[in-house]
Amino acid sequence: MASMKKSSGNRLDVRWQHGIDIDKNSRKVQCKYCQKIISGGIFHFKQHLACTCKDVEPCHEVSENVKQMILGVLVKNLEANAKKRKAHQYSANDDDDDDDEIKEISSKDKGKRAASRSGSTQTTLNQLLKKDIREEACR
Repeated sequence: MASMKKSSGNRLDVRWQHGIDIDKNSRKVQCKYCQKIISGGIFHFKQHLACTCKDVEPCHEVSENVKQMILGVLVKNLEANAKKRKAHQYSANDDDDDDDEIKEISSKDKGKRAASRSGSTQTTLNQLLKKDIREEACR
C-alpha cells in the first residue's frame, strides 16, 4: 500500500495526520493530541496512539476512532509479517529438500566415480543424470 511506506519523506503515511516529525529523520515524533514526544520511530508512535501500553506510554487524548484505526494498521502489519515469516519458512524448507536431493545424487555418484578413477575428468551431476536416463531408456 503506497500510503504506508516507511520513508521519512512520505507525508501520506497515517502518522503525519497525528504526529509531527521532530528531528527530520522520523526517530522522534510529537503527538498532536497530547504534545508528548515519542522516541523510537513510527512503530512506537503508532503504539502510543493505539494505547497498547507496549514499550510506550498510551495517549489519553486520542479519540476512540483514531485509536481503532491505528490499532487496525498495527494488526494488519502483524498479519503481513506473519505471512512473510511463513513464506520464508516454507522457502527455507524447500531449499532443505533440494539439498537432500543433491546429497542423495552425489552419494550415488561417489561409488561410480571411485570405480572409474582412470579418467582425469570428474563426472558432473548433469552427466550422471543423462547416463542414468540413457541406461533406463536402453532397458
